Order: sequence, then C-alpha cells, then structure tokens
Amino acid sequence: MNPIVAVVNPAAGGGHALRVWEELRRSEPRLADARLVLSPDPEGVREQLAPLMAEGIERLLAFGGDGSAHLVANLVLAAGLGDSVAIGLVPAGTGSDLARPLGLPGEPRAALQRALSAPPRPIDALRLTTDDGRRRFVLNVASAGISGLVDEAVNAAPGRGEAAYLMATLGAFRRYRPVRCRIAIDAEDWFEGEVLLLAMANGTCFGRGMKIAPRARLDDGAMDVVLVKQIPKWQLIFRLPRLYSGTHLDSGYVRWRRAREVRLEPLSVLPPFDLDGEVFPSAGARFELLPGALRILA
Repeated sequence: MNPIVAVVNPAAGGGHALRVWEELRRSEPRLADARLVLSPDPEGVREQLAPLMAEGIERLLAFGGDGSAHLVANLVLAAGLGDSVAIGLVPAGTGSDLARPLGLPGEPRAALQRALSAPPRPIDALRLTTDDGRRRFVLNVASAGISGLVDEAVNAAPGRGEAAYLMATLGAFRRYRPVRCRIAIDAEDWFEGEVLLLAMANGTCFGRGMKIAPRARLDDGAMDVVLVKQIPKWQLIFRLPRLYSGTHLDSGYVRWRRAREVRLEPLSVLPPFDLDGEVFPSAGARFELLPGALRILA
C-alpha cells in the first residue's frame, strides 16, 4: 500500500506545477516518503501509475490544473478504483476551475494541507461514450460547440495568463459557425436547432472562472445542462459579463435543466468537445451522470 502518491505534470502552468511540488516537498514532512509520478505525457503517467494503483493508494495528489485532475480521475475510474483511491488537488496549472466548487484554497500550500488532512468525500462524475465506442470520464464540465475552439486557441497560445481564455473566447466567436444538433435529455427530445454551446456541468465553472452552471453541485446526483443558442455578435460584449457573474440562465438565448443522461446528435461537423479543458474529438455521444463515482480530499 502506498500512503501518498503525487502526480506532477512538469509542463503544467509553464513549469509552475513542478516548482510548487519541489518547494512543498522540501517543507512538508508528510511528503518525504511520497511516491512521485512525473511526466508531461498522459501515457507516461499511465505507465508509472498503473503498478502503484495495483499495490494500493490511499491518497493520490494531482499537482497541476484541470487537465491533471482530469487525467488522474480517468485513470482511477477506468481501473474501477473510484471508491478506494482518494484524490487530492493542488492547483498549480493554467486553469483550476474544479477547485472553485470544491472550495479549495488557491494557494498551493493551503490546498496541500487540505489534501493531506481532509477526510475523503464522494462526488459525482460524468461518463462520455461516443457512437464509435470511445469513452472518457469528466469531473467538472463537458461541453460542445464553441468551447472546443476556445480550448484549441488556449492550448496553442505561447502564454496562458489571466486573459488567455477571454481572448480565446472572443476570437472563437469571430470564427465559429453554429452547428445544428439534436439533443435528448433523459430519453426525451429536448432541442433541435443551432447550438452555440452545450454544457453538461457537474461543477459550476469553466474557462477560468466563467460560471456556466451557477446552480450545479458536485454531489447532487444530477448534471446541469446549459444550452446557449446563437447570440448576435454585436451583443456579445454586453452578454459575456453575465457568464462570468452566473446571471445568464434567465436569458432568452439560454435553456437550462437538470438531467441524468444527455444524448447529443450533431447534424453537421462539430468542433472537438471540451472535457475539463481538454480537447476530445467530437461525435454523436451520450453523457451519463455517475453518482458518487469518486472520492475527493476537499
């Protein structure tokens, strides 16, 4: 049994995650014997982590952003260990939107203390299954539409400062053409038409602080489905602040409801999905809520 395993992406936050790990390991005695998984590549993390999970892990700490948390959660859930491995997050990457609904401190040292001391608590997860059989788990938000273009722009940017997501969003609005889709919720037809954004939210925020689903809860046994229809480009500058404040759900361009399952059928080419800030090839797909699928140290 491995009491503590730390997964560190040395590329996260432009190297910030690695610097945070090195500083905290020097100053925190409880990390002295922690097993380290260090790789910028998901396959490298998978190869190093698999034997440690087979031996058993009590606390699995992810140093990085939402992408690091996404990777760790996928490996744990794919191994069928969601009820036995407790995951702790130490925000040290580009975006840490999952930390917001978890109530985690933004300061890495304080977040580490929470991860080392807090009792595990269950949270829900989402499972995406595409029509061609691909599967991925999501901790925070899965979305379709313009968000995939935003992710691509952010990932390609040389710097990822505070304004990276905002600038990428504005640029994506200029390029994106709404895609016609059919959407069913809990086996009932819900919408057919042009989609600017469709979000299946377990947490409240994405895009570094945009409150896409302000009423979502990580442990309520339901996902919040938020549909944004096409907004005239000239209105964007007036409506975007409502997304950051979470006051957009009553807009005439928005539909919202809670669900256990969403079926998405794109009727033309759709940009890649955004899964916890990571791009994933889009397709016809089913999104399912998995109640209490993971244990989180928060």
